[in-house]
Amino acid sequence: MNTSHTIRVKAYNPDTSRNEVSGETFDVYNLVKSLTLENFAALVEDYLNLGGKGYREGHEIGLQLRHTHRTLQRLVICFAFGLVAGLSEQEFTDPRNETAIQTAKKVVQSCKLVS
Repeated sequence: MNTSHTIRVKAYNPDTSRNEVSGETFDVYNLVKSLTLENFAALVEDYLNLGGKGYREGHEIGLQLRHTHRTLQRLVICFAFGLVAGLSEQEFTDPRNETAIQTAKKVVQSCKLVS
C-alpha cells in the first residue's frame, strides 16, 4: 500500500488536548472521486486555515508534483491559473487580501486568461 495515498484520520482527544490518529483511514483516490467542487473548495479552505499555510507549502507540493505524469503537471498549471482567475473576479477587498487580489487581476490581464 502506498502510504502517500492513504489519509490517516485524526480526531481531537479531550483527555490529551491534542489531535490524534483515530485509526480510521481513507484512500485518496476514493475520497477524491467522491468530492464535488464545493467539497474541494471547503477542503482547500480548511487545509489552508489550519496552520496558516502559504507559499512554502505550495512550493513543496510543486516539488512533489515534479514526479507525476507530464499531462497531470499541465493540468496542475491550468488548475492553478483557474484558481487565480476565479479569485480575481471579486469586486470587494479589504487590507487582508487586497494585494493578493490585485496581483491576481494583473496575472489574469497579463496572461489574457479566459475560461
